[in-house]
Amino acid sequence: MRYKEVVRSFLKSQSNKEKNTNPHSQLHILTQPEVIPNNSGRKENWYIRFITLCMSNFNIPGKIMAREVALEILLKYHNEHSYLNITLNEYLKNSTLSRNDKDLVTRIVYGTVQNMIYLEYQLEPYIKNKKVKSREKMILLMSLYQLIFLDKVPEYAIIDEAVKLAKKKNFYAGKFVNAILRNYLRNGKRKIETKDELEKLSIETSHPLWLVKMFTKQYDYETAKKICIHDNTPPGRTARVNTLKTNKNTLLKEGCFENGNLAPDALLYNAGNIAESTYFKEGLVTIQDESSQLVAPLLSPSEDDLVLDMCCAPGSKTTHLAALMNNKGKIIACDLFEHKIKLVKENLKRLNISNVELHAIDATTLKEKYLEGTFDKILLDAPCSGLGVMKRKPEIKYHDSSVMDTIIPLQAKLLDNAYYLLKNNGKMVYSTCTINKKENEQMIKKFLDKYPDMKIVEERKILPFVYDSDGFYMCKLEKGK
Repeated sequence: MRYKEVVRSFLKSQSNKEKNTNPHSQLHILTQPEVIPNNSGRKENWYIRFITLCMSNFNIPGKIMAREVALEILLKYHNEHSYLNITLNEYLKNSTLSRNDKDLVTRIVYGTVQNMIYLEYQLEPYIKNKKVKSREKMILLMSLYQLIFLDKVPEYAIIDEAVKLAKKKNFYAGKFVNAILRNYLRNGKRKIETKDELEKLSIETSHPLWLVKMFTKQYDYETAKKICIHDNTPPGRTARVNTLKTNKNTLLKEGCFENGNLAPDALLYNAGNIAESTYFKEGLVTIQDESSQLVAPLLSPSEDDLVLDMCCAPGSKTTHLAALMNNKGKIIACDLFEHKIKLVKENLKRLNISNVELHAIDATTLKEKYLEGTFDKILLDAPCSGLGVMKRKPEIKYHDSSVMDTIIPLQAKLLDNAYYLLKNNGKMVYSTCTINKKENEQMIKKFLDKYPDMKIVEERKILPFVYDSDGFYMCKLEKGK
């Protein structure tokens, strides 16, 4: 019998099996969808259906496992409002998934959240006036992300695995998911109908309209567009060399690092998750974005300085200060939360740092603990809206705009404490990972108006798309006599 006849015979036998299988049985073989035109007008070939059915008859768990992990992470994020990067790391840390599957999980999780408004816009016509459970909706959203943005993944595979995921909880949910995704393929992408360019940019890049308007007002439309587009690109794998243990040239010879684009001690890691590498575990490198790596050198601490790091967690800038001081002098590092102090302590141990004294304390009360003019240098890496790190933390852009109403007064109060604790002729750096001018330039202007003996030594702002890094603001100030 010729091989095409063998294949057709196999397909016919599978079709009969599907008709006669109890849908509630664990041995049920997933019914394959009929051949239909996709949005490019091509028809699914008979051999694609054959391969898919073969895969259904063998235990090949990799990709379905990867998507199941991605779904669980997305549901936890949605239901518990958890931090996406922390939740992702928790799931992947002890996972048995291959490196490629871990990369797929990361891509699906980040891509789905980054593009949530756009995906909701595409899905809306198909679920309008329907009660859809959060699990089914998340399966649809993550599947739409793959269909729209992951060109190398076959459409039939995405739908097949989406249906399998849905059927794990409810057989009829699988039918529902299958119908919607196939309707989407028939109809193609929904055009954005609004003529308002800001509203269109909001939907296209999945940034709330208030945020698009704010960026446009503070910068201009083209800059706002570049920021929004860059926020939806995959986050990089940037590390900083720990100069207390090794040097950059030694690590570059290892073959899994490349030179950074911006900071002198920056390395780009190209061999998977940095946190799982021996380089990280042995304290040769630490994870830190390139823009962030510019903050500690701007303060330029000396080996005999007494330095205050007012808001130190998770410790990347604290440990950078320690390295620049060659583990000499003294750093008083503070943070409000005990669990964050514990994280900093772990990083200090891993990086072999011994000149840091940690305190769990509210930094707005520091002037009650220390005498006026105690510190030679102060770093205030202030709590902020985080609008410069939305590529790494895409959930930030869905926060309510009212978040700024509480953050800005807090930043001002922290600056008051920094001024009181800084000695005459001392220097301080105020930094944020936001690009909101109200928290940056305008905050410093108000500070200088209040304390005329302070002057700006150097000011720098980095927009995220310029160096493919985090958006950052940093300002070095000096206190007069």
